[in-house]
Amino acid sequence: MGNFENIDTIVLVGMGLIGGSILKGIKESSYQGYVYGLDKESKVMEYAFDEGLIKNKDKVISPKGKCLIVFCVPALSLEEALKDLQSYDFLPQETIYTDTFSAKTRLLEFLEANSHLKQKFVIGHPIAGSEKSGIKNSSKDLFKDKLTLISPFKENSNQDISVVKGFWDSLGSRVLNIEPNLHDMIFARTSHLPHIISYSLMHSLIHKLGHEAFEFSGGSLEDYTRTSSSDPRMWKDVTISNKEEILSAIDDFISSLNTIKSFISQDNEIEIEKFLRGIKSARDSLIKEDS
Repeated sequence: MGNFENIDTIVLVGMGLIGGSILKGIKESSYQGYVYGLDKESKVMEYAFDEGLIKNKDKVISPKGKCLIVFCVPALSLEEALKDLQSYDFLPQETIYTDTFSAKTRLLEFLEANSHLKQKFVIGHPIAGSEKSGIKNSSKDLFKDKLTLISPFKENSNQDISVVKGFWDSLGSRVLNIEPNLHDMIFARTSHLPHIISYSLMHSLIHKLGHEAFEFSGGSLEDYTRTSSSDPRMWKDVTISNKEEILSAIDDFISSLNTIKSFISQDNEIEIEKFLRGIKSARDSLIKEDS
């Protein structure tokens, strides 16, 4: 657990699916410190309190000792959440910050402009989630055996990095380091683009087929478009936070679509099969390497 056992207080800011799952995971762990939660919705805070996930029922909290603050709000809400925290004037001097955002560009810009915060902020991203949102859909096992990425700055101390790594270790995650600038390029293509494709496909199907969109799908379409049921506000923030890389990823995808579209329009059976066979072979090989 690294130095995580030395943390006296955890404060979760934002208690939706991710924040709620963290709280449930903490409750199941061996952590013995204080756990507080903050959320805009009073009903969410009451639920978390009634479930024994947090010590506070309202926004009156009193962190003690060494404190870890975890931001689980939508990416564009960080500054507002941080200002709310600082307005309480209650944070211990030894406070470490981390996040769960899937897009880091806006966060990096904010931290570069606030160097005093940057040295205590260890960027994090658990690769886990669901198309369902809200604390009531959270799970204590959401992060077990899942990958969590951390992106330390040179300004971060080894002790603070160890605390954040130990925190995710305690929830069952496998923790790896990744350069923060590389993070958004990768996830624009492996996560953000697939969600945008899913939303766009559903837009097309609803426009063309209406209520019959799933009537003849056999179940595969439901699986493929599952992510278009994800939290719209969160994904709006992702698209804005990682705008340039997502636009680049969309252009790459359009290029691939145009390639197969061209072969189909020409009735070019040889090139169609060659294209499909090449992609199948590449995917099968990649999946085999990972298994």
